[in-house]
Amino acid sequence: MLHTISPQDMREMEGAFLSGTGYPSLLLMEHAAQAVADALARHVARESRVLFACGGGNNGGDGCAAARIWMQRGGKADVWLLASPSKMKGDAGVNAGLLNVCGAGMTILYGEAPPIPADCAAIVDALYGTGLCRALEGVALSAVQRIDASGLPVSSGDDPSGGGGQSGHVQGDAVRATETVTFHRAKHGHMLFPGRTMMGKLTIADIGILPEWDGAQGIDVLEAADAAALLPARTRDAHKGTFGHVLLVAGSEGMTGAACLSAQAALRSGAGLVTAACCAPVRIPMQTLVPCAMAQVVCGGPALDAGASLPLYNLAQDKRALAIGPGLGRSEGAWRAIAQLVAGDIPKVIDADALTLLAQYGGKVGGNTVLTPHPGEMARLVGASAAAVADAPVEYAQQLAQEKKCCVLLKGATTVVARGEDVTLNLTGCDAMATGGCGDVLTGVIAGLMAQGMPPMDAARVGAYYHGLAGERAAALRGARAVTAWDVCDALRIE
Repeated sequence: MLHTISPQDMREMEGAFLSGTGYPSLLLMEHAAQAVADALARHVARESRVLFACGGGNNGGDGCAAARIWMQRGGKADVWLLASPSKMKGDAGVNAGLLNVCGAGMTILYGEAPPIPADCAAIVDALYGTGLCRALEGVALSAVQRIDASGLPVSSGDDPSGGGGQSGHVQGDAVRATETVTFHRAKHGHMLFPGRTMMGKLTIADIGILPEWDGAQGIDVLEAADAAALLPARTRDAHKGTFGHVLLVAGSEGMTGAACLSAQAALRSGAGLVTAACCAPVRIPMQTLVPCAMAQVVCGGPALDAGASLPLYNLAQDKRALAIGPGLGRSEGAWRAIAQLVAGDIPKVIDADALTLLAQYGGKVGGNTVLTPHPGEMARLVGASAAAVADAPVEYAQQLAQEKKCCVLLKGATTVVARGEDVTLNLTGCDAMATGGCGDVLTGVIAGLMAQGMPPMDAARVGAYYHGLAGERAAALRGARAVTAWDVCDALRIE
């Protein structure tokens, strides 16, 4: 499993390692520069002329060292500097000074960056690293604009300049890298949008920091082996009761598809049985489109109302997991129907209309619960704007998880799953999933996994992982524009 690290924790850990071991900081910079030069060689021939755009700090020092290494390997280097080598301090100054010895062509930038030399085959971006917390301006902005307009392969050291390594939040222009070489561990912002769009291929390079010096918690990023390892075992002598019974509380007149998608996804994720507790208009579509699920009418009207509360409660008592919300409707009666289940301890997923009702009416949420809001629903739940949620998804997911004392899955191009101090990011998925009903599929997947005995946090993060893979698989089969939520459901393969 990948574990990200914040730029601040990285600086503190690197400083502690250097002071505690006596390891030369210049050698760490050399390792970083070698990794950048190795990345560069993946994009252009070793004899090529490369432009190295270097800032005045340690990131610029990495770039200067990479230029020297590139020349030592037989390449040619032009170097842009934001500061005179005589004014660069420490290891950065040492490596900038060595460029004179190697005969690199150096240009100190002042008011505006010059045109990129016509014979350059690639660019190394070493202007700013993960520590930048402001918009680029002046000559640095001019340099970044030249780089982005060049059309050349770009290798960025640690973080694309302006790219938002702390949170993924990008302020103004930033380098759009072909490959980003980050050091020791990925940074939070490398996994979060919009910063993630700037990364290109992300390479994590070992620069010599010993593992025992790294105690930073960071954020987990689920990978294929992790997701597979968390799945519950399936024995040869199992029966349908072994894998649990999901009660789905969903659907209303005009929104029957949401309930059908969730029911089918719960079955596709391995649940032994699924019963849809629904209003009358949902029964026939459910039994037609999802014949392997059962349907129990608990309300004769077009949507659930308060009279469904007791039948729902009774139906839920022998179920191993609940899925509440897709297509439910947003009336007060619908809330009164589900409020007791929402507050109960049966493992459950609360999604869609049930989240809107929860935000409107408040109330307790049972501890064995996964809330699955998109940014708009999250905004209503925490009293913020959707834009604010998009800028700080990890923080808002943690806030809601703490307030409700449950697991929160905040949907997005990078999905955030939080419970207490534990946070996991999911990177699977694609733009083909930006279509109505995909969230209903995820609800069913998580409920199906919970029915098989998975704890809420594991069911949420594993469910998000395989749901995203299904979207990628559906896009590969049909093309992104043609994918529907039903295609994503059909593409589910959890193993």
